Amino acid sequence: MLYSDMTPSHLENEMKQLQQQGQRAYDEANWSEYEINMHKWYLAKSYLIQDNVHLKIGRTYSLAEAHDRLTVNKLKGIMAWGIRESDAEEIAVPIAMLEEYD
Repeated sequence: MLYSDMTPSHLENEMKQLQQQGQRAYDEANWSEYEINMHKWYLAKSYLIQDNVHLKIGRTYSLAEAHDRLTVNKLKGIMAWGIRESDAEEIAVPIAMLEEYD
């Protein structure tokens, strides 16, 4: 089932399962599997929170799971496009990965 078709309770269950799988991969030092599970977790969370997130074009946000920031220049659905501070590359990330910083 697609995340976009899931109910909030299905998304929460999926996130719980992905977190457990991610933790297992982390404990086993299986970094590629950990990253895949965490990316899926952020996608599921983005669908869960999309109606309550109010990101602003031109604003810079911290990137979760990274020591970097993103200046948002476009929003579409659950994805935010912007320029990554560390290398000036344009990337797209799930909105749940963006965190406000001071």
